[in-house]
Amino acid sequence: MADIEEIKSILKSIRKRRNKWRMSNRSKNIATLRYLGITDEVAFDSIYNQLRYYDYVRGPEPDNHPKPIPGDIWIFGLVISDEECYLKFQDKPSGIVMWISIHKAIRPLSFPYK
Repeated sequence: MADIEEIKSILKSIRKRRNKWRMSNRSKNIATLRYLGITDEVAFDSIYNQLRYYDYVRGPEPDNHPKPIPGDIWIFGLVISDEECYLKFQDKPSGIVMWISIHKAIRPLSFPYK
């Protein structure tokens, strides 16, 4: 589990690279954006403007693919357009912030700093 300063640091770092944010084309992500009636850019704007350390769920964690992709995985939760969403991103060595998951939370999220 990350401490508050580490979480604040990663949030500051990814905000500086807002132009390098990408969203995975997973069907859950696309379905959630469609359900909310927003684009990925609107979701990104909400995340950029609202995400705080207390929205942290867990991380950093290594990638768990059979052939791991370099970059720490972080998980947060955030209400976007009145819906609690599960957020998972990978901070890649290239500077890309890959939003693997931006979808409705399937089960309740646990926030250690709330």
